[in-house]
Amino acid sequence: MLMLRLGVILVLEYTTALVIHKPPIIHTNLPYLNVKENSRVGTEIVIIDASSQTNDEVTVTTHDNATASRVFLFPTIVGINSTYIVALKKIPDREVERTWYLTFQAHDNHGNTLLTLPLHIDDVNNNAPFFVHGHYRSVVGYGLAVGSKILHVTAMDADDGPNAAINYSMSPYQVPSPSCRYKAFVIDPITGDITLKKKLQHGHTTYHYQVNATDNGVPKLSSSTLVNIEISLE
Repeated sequence: MLMLRLGVILVLEYTTALVIHKPPIIHTNLPYLNVKENSRVGTEIVIIDASSQTNDEVTVTTHDNATASRVFLFPTIVGINSTYIVALKKIPDREVERTWYLTFQAHDNHGNTLLTLPLHIDDVNNNAPFFVHGHYRSVVGYGLAVGSKILHVTAMDADDGPNAAINYSMSPYQVPSPSCRYKAFVIDPITGDITLKKKLQHGHTTYHYQVNATDNGVPKLSSSTLVNIEISLE
């Protein structure tokens, strides 16, 4: 810039400081994060890499209390390019939370960069099926038609997918040598419906069964309930 003052040419020089705003870059080695529920503390989840764009030392920290309570951060390299291992601090339970949202912060002298990672909790078969009722009872007459549905039992499972798929089975309860009359009733292995398979014989008034509900997990888990079927004489 030129200015004339009293016949003297003054040259004024202005310098403008260039502010560089290039925060660090942060990324992971996995596009999809998942871990099995009940995995032990210290299980490695993912590796986080952070790089400074301005040749500063860059560090990575957890950004919030929820993330800090769930995972550890272990630095393996700290510098212009830094690497951290993320490992479990808390044992995940899918029945409590199906997804954890973990947020990390990369920091250097020129700024911060946030990275949020969804960690999907995979189901394991750690819950046995349970029956809605601990005991079932039905009263039917001798004239009941073959094929009639007399009772429905229901079991539920807190797991997911195949681990929650239930198959039903039925057997005489505490009958040392059950006679063929116990074949009069059958249970549908998928629906839990109990129906009359063969005509009832006079003289038999009570049938005691144990019904089992077994899931399709590995290992298979099961539970049982009691079913009493009484034959009315009226």
